[in-house]
Amino acid sequence: MSITPIQSPLTPQVATPVTPVRPVIPVTPPAAPSIEINSGQVQAQVLAQATQEAAGRQGGLAPLVADLTQAARNPNLPGTVRSAAAQVLAQAAPADARLTGPDVAKALSGSGLFLEARLAAQPQASPLGQDMKAGLLVLRQALSAWLAGAPRSPDARGPARTPPPPYRAGGARAQPSATPSLPADAAPSAIGQRLLAQTEAAVARQELLQIASLPAGEDQPVEAQVTRWMFEMPFTTPQGAAVAQFEIARDGRGARSEAAEPIWRVGFSIDIEPLGPVHARVSLNGRHATVGIWAERPSALERLQGDRDLLGQALARADFEAEIALHPGAPRIVEAPSGQLVDQVS
Repeated sequence: MSITPIQSPLTPQVATPVTPVRPVIPVTPPAAPSIEINSGQVQAQVLAQATQEAAGRQGGLAPLVADLTQAARNPNLPGTVRSAAAQVLAQAAPADARLTGPDVAKALSGSGLFLEARLAAQPQASPLGQDMKAGLLVLRQALSAWLAGAPRSPDARGPARTPPPPYRAGGARAQPSATPSLPADAAPSAIGQRLLAQTEAAVARQELLQIASLPAGEDQPVEAQVTRWMFEMPFTTPQGAAVAQFEIARDGRGARSEAAEPIWRVGFSIDIEPLGPVHARVSLNGRHATVGIWAERPSALERLQGDRDLLGQALARADFEAEIALHPGAPRIVEAPSGQLVDQVS
C-alpha cells in the first residue's frame, strides 16, 4: 500500500494512505440464483447479512486487551496462547507515550482493514505481529485448538458492556477503559473460554469496521467517490485498557475543478482518565483547518481551553490557517439506517 505524507491539522507529520484500498470481507456468497439478478443487489444483500450477523456477535477490543494483559503472565496457559496474546498486545500503545502522526498512520496500516487485500496481493506474506486482525485470528485459532472439545460456558464472554457497532459515516465514538474481569484464581480452562469469547467478539467488530470502510459511490467516477477508513487503536493506561476510534475520510472532487484539492476529514474519540470522553473533528481544505473539540466533563473542557493557544501555535507553525472551537458534551452522531444493525439492548 502506498503511503504518502500529507499535512495534518493535528500533527504536521501524519502519513495517510491516499490510494483507496478496498478492505475485503470474508463472507460466503449465496447459492447461485435460478434467475438473473443485478450483481450490485447481490453484493448489497450479502453485505447487509454479514453486517447483521457481525453486529450480533461484536464486542469491544478493550476488555480483551485488559484480560490478555493479565492472562499473558499465567504460566499455566499453553505457550502458543501466550505467544499469540503477546502479538495482540504488541499493537497496544502506552497512553502516556507522545502520539505522533506516523503512529496514527501505523495504526491505520495495521488496523486489520487491509489484511485480505494484502494477502491477495502477496499470498506468501506473513502479517503476524503487524496487523491487528491477523493477530486476533491467530489468537482465536490457538485458543480453539487448546479448548477443542471442552463445553462452552454460558457466561464466558463476561460482564463487559458492549459498545455500539461501528457503521459507515456513523462517526467515531468513545469507549470507556476496561479493567481485567478474570478472577485471580480462575482455572486455566475458564480463562481460555473467556478469552475465546472476547476474541470472537473482537474479530466480528473488525469485520464491521472493514464493512464501514468500503468505498461509497462506486457508480460514480473514481475522483467523485468518497474514501473513508474507520479503525480503532488500543492503549494501555494505569486504569486499564482503552480504545481510541478514528474515522478518516477524503471527499471526492465531484463537480469541482480537477485542480481543487480534496477535503480531508478526521474524527477521533477516546475515553481515558482523568479527562473522560473527548471527541475531535477536524477538516482540512487546502491550508485551512477547522478543528472542533468536545469534552463531556467540565474539568476536561477547562483543561483543554487552557491548551487551546498551544494548538493554535502548532497549527500556525505548520502554515495552517486554523479555526478552533471547544464545546461541552459530545458531537451529534448520525444514527444507523433502520434495519441495518441489531439492537441487543432493547
